Amino acid sequence: MKILIAALGLGLILTNSTAALADWSNEKTELTELKEQIIALAKTFEGQGDPDYSKQQALEPLVQQLLALEPQQPVQQRLSILAGSWKQVWGSYDYKNDDRGVDPELGTEEIYQVISPDGYYYNVSYIYKNGDKENKRIGLLRGEYQLNPSEPNSLKVKFTDYPGASEKSDDLELWQLPELAENGTLPNQITIVPSLVVKLFFGGGNLREVYTDNELRIIYGSSNRSPENESIYIMTRVP
Repeated sequence: MKILIAALGLGLILTNSTAALADWSNEKTELTELKEQIIALAKTFEGQGDPDYSKQQALEPLVQQLLALEPQQPVQQRLSILAGSWKQVWGSYDYKNDDRGVDPELGTEEIYQVISPDGYYYNVSYIYKNGDKENKRIGLLRGEYQLNPSEPNSLKVKFTDYPGASEKSDDLELWQLPELAENGTLPNQITIVPSLVVKLFFGGGNLREVYTDNELRIIYGSSNRSPENESIYIMTRVP
């Protein structure tokens, strides 16, 4: 009888373990599919503005589903995951205004945000002077960030410098340039905007870090000019 009871108990444990494993597997599959759906939808918006918020509103229900499946810790607990290079799939393409349009001088095909664990990051992209794609430079807008004490998922940003490069060598990727700019070894370095002008007039903003894992990052960015005007950014990690 004792052996029978023990066998039944073991069978119950195995059954429960198998069911739990199946539930976990189904949840991971749902999570993966949802992330792929968000990225795929964001890709359909590449290069487009969003003056009426319609694209952002199309993404937000999927983001809420994602957060329900995988709730996030406060950003302070995610800083180590946040560090690294991220490519913008879709988000605001105009940092000068708050109209959610497309800056004709911004190279929308390649935009990166490279985050250092040491409290600074770079926005990197091609810049087309006066919208002329034959007149191409590389801009590296540098910002410093710190935890926002009033919002557990936000980083306060202040822009400090705006160097650039007149061209890029073939053996370097855009997302590799910030490290060179930071240590003073950036080839073909130029000044896009003098640092004094950046510090006086560029101001800063807020990055509300909604979701971060090893593949996907979702944030809402806003400027100090219009803190209520948040723009969603969908980013994927650069391998």
